[in-house]
Amino acid sequence: MNDSEIIRKLKNREEEGLRGLIRQYTPYVTAILCNISRGILSLEDIEELAADVFWSVWSHSAGLQGDRPLKPYLAQTARNAAYSRLRRVKELPIAYDDDILSISHAGNPDELTIQKEQTEILNSAVEAFGEPDREIFIRFYYLGERIEAIGRRLALNPSTVKTKLHRCRKRLKGIFDERGYQHG
Repeated sequence: MNDSEIIRKLKNREEEGLRGLIRQYTPYVTAILCNISRGILSLEDIEELAADVFWSVWSHSAGLQGDRPLKPYLAQTARNAAYSRLRRVKELPIAYDDDILSISHAGNPDELTIQKEQTEILNSAVEAFGEPDREIFIRFYYLGERIEAIGRRLALNPSTVKTKLHRCRKRLKGIFDERGYQHG
């Protein structure tokens, strides 16, 4: 079942649409939840959050657009659910030598500073991309659009879109390398 069929069935309140959504996207949603929670949440919490994500899609199916892919919508819904749950459990007590220490799992200050700096570098680099490179990059990596759809929208050959994405990634790698962030 493809996305447009799932959306049509969800909008018609057909349970088969919900079953198809769950069957097709459970691994995707679970992966997002696991990556964001970084082991802080239990497997039961992850399963509960995944169910909440699918229920939210079912509940708000009237707002879905049949010509748009479901992945970006599911990703955003999963991210919101994970961050909301993590805010509620932001500090977990850990026993150590008969004392209880409270350790925040939001990350240590150094990691948070590095993440903030990398986000700023990425945002300024993407902002500096000329058109259509910036639009291609945003549509592919942030909106989850397929290469073929981007090509149709911008009247470009799909191989041109792939080449432009490759060059954008290469430019980003160069920028991060200049700033001292080497990735293997």
